[in-house]
Amino acid sequence: GVILDAVRASGQWDNTIIVFVGDHGYNLGEHFMWGKVLLFEESARVPLIVRVPGVTRGAQARGLVEMLDIFPTLAELCSVKPPAHLQGRSLGPQLRDASAAGKEWAYTVVRRGETLGTAIRFDRWRYTEWGQPNLNELYDLESDPREWTNLAQAPEFSAVALRGRKLLAEVRTRAAAQKRAGAP
Repeated sequence: GVILDAVRASGQWDNTIIVFVGDHGYNLGEHFMWGKVLLFEESARVPLIVRVPGVTRGAQARGLVEMLDIFPTLAELCSVKPPAHLQGRSLGPQLRDASAAGKEWAYTVVRRGETLGTAIRFDRWRYTEWGQPNLNELYDLESDPREWTNLAQAPEFSAVALRGRKLLAEVRTRAAAQKRAGAP
């Protein structure tokens, strides 16, 4: 509030883009875990508020976004051409119309010691892999928003788990290609 008041008082309110973002969640016993290095929705999500004079109208967008979308968004809003190697995409459509579709998926990665955990959030699902086939997880965030019931081994959800596995493979392939191409 102090910063917003200062922007108003400075006379810059009508030409200042404001981006508020917070750190991701810290589990305090949820899932019997303490800490930040987790792939659950409540650990991976962050608050994000964007105000663009003459564009945003105070509506809440529901589409998926990633932190790496902030740079291309600000570049677009400021009419600056972003570097070609950026992985994110502009949130401009969602800022102009909160009902606009977000991304098809959002990717999260954490390291616990030597173990790399990856998760992909798509539609109403979060699919997670911990480096071994029997350590995958699948959660229906619509019916189980706290992610207590792992559906990864349930036969009736095998198609959803397969989609998550394929999406994660695509993300890894894309990242490897960018690394070979010399992108930072």
